Amino acid sequence: MSATETQVPLNFEEWTPAQCAALLEQLQSGSELQFYAADHASPSDLGAYVRVQRQGPALWLRKAANHGWSTDWTRASLEALRDELYRNRHTQHSGVQISAARVQAIEGEK
Repeated sequence: MSATETQVPLNFEEWTPAQCAALLEQLQSGSELQFYAADHASPSDLGAYVRVQRQGPALWLRKAANHGWSTDWTRASLEALRDELYRNRHTQHSGVQISAARVQAIEGEK
């Protein structure tokens, strides 16, 4: 893990929906939250690796990917992201990752 990455936290299974929302609300522009969504529909391996970037006060972009496929960057509400993160909290064995965004997300791009 580089100096620009943060693992948050190891006891993620115990988090509440409110804590998941707070994590998303604290995400800074230029940063990216990454987590595994075991319940995401996938044409290949189970689940998806989800990337989230905050674009403004109430605007988040989300992208999901797994072996051989990815979605476009699409808008996602705080509530939808919170719910997805909370539903999948049990699959974050090492926590979730916050890092500098590798590429600035643009809605509709791969």
